[in-house]
Amino acid sequence: MRRPVVTEPLVSIGIPTYNRAAKLTRAVESVRSQTHRNLELVISDNASGDETEAVCRAFCEQDSRVKYLRSPVNRGPTANFNTVFGELRGDYLMLLSDDDWLAESYVATCLAELYRRPSHVLACGIAHYVRDGVVVGEGVDMQLEDDSPHQRVLTYLRKVDENGVFYGLMPRAVLRQAAPLRNVLGNDWLLAAAIAVQGKVATTRATAINRELGGTSADFAKLTATLDLPRWQARIPHLVIAGEVFADIGWRSLVYRDLPVRARARLALTAPVSAIRWRSLAWHMTMPAFAAIGRRRRGRWLWQAFKRFTRLLGARTA
Repeated sequence: MRRPVVTEPLVSIGIPTYNRAAKLTRAVESVRSQTHRNLELVISDNASGDETEAVCRAFCEQDSRVKYLRSPVNRGPTANFNTVFGELRGDYLMLLSDDDWLAESYVATCLAELYRRPSHVLACGIAHYVRDGVVVGEGVDMQLEDDSPHQRVLTYLRKVDENGVFYGLMPRAVLRQAAPLRNVLGNDWLLAAAIAVQGKVATTRATAINRELGGTSADFAKLTATLDLPRWQARIPHLVIAGEVFADIGWRSLVYRDLPVRARARLALTAPVSAIRWRSLAWHMTMPAFAAIGRRRRGRWLWQAFKRFTRLLGARTA
């Protein structure tokens, strides 16, 4: 990753979208206003029924850097992400959700981090979480600096929450090695882990990605429905994710093939435990029973007590 002398490298940003015309405009404008000018934006529209097509075609007319793809049918979000992966041509690549937006310096700052740290395969800005126009929280400051691929993957799985790393900037070869995105719970965790095994990852506070709260990924029940997965998986989401981590590292993902056999086996056995959020798992397993009791007149106090108790424990209820 030697620094270009004459021209800026081409950076490709992909936005998969579906029926979010109003918010998509904000995301696109944040890409077009980047201080790093040599970029392309690929928007993949999953057969939206709102004004998305008109909005995107207008952007294409205004800016030759914008490329618009439209599927004739809705193939689901996973297929849409993978379509974007295949269309990005840049030396460096990144993804952006259609309801998020970037600080103007995002691309330039992340590129500078990668130039400064040649052992790093991904750089991302800190995530700011926004509700009703107000920043209400900050994402995980993910620093995966260990020389050991094993330790980087374990650290990532222990620390990951909202997964801002998924929207970081990386060389094209890194994403090509980690792809495709699988249509399973925790697919963004699997992809980010497959990136971390290839090299170090840094989060910089010198720039930010703004992320809208309340999307599909904030609720496992919505997520399983959107991905067309069995409903029971929303009851034990982290056990399902742990199983997917085991399969991905153990035999399914080619990115781990360069690890020695014993090291890969050891990682496959230890990483799933790191992916489990025990308090969240307990909440998802017990909540339906308490909610059912709470629908009875005499059981409302127990439901309220359950919610207060889980808030005190800090159990995540998404």
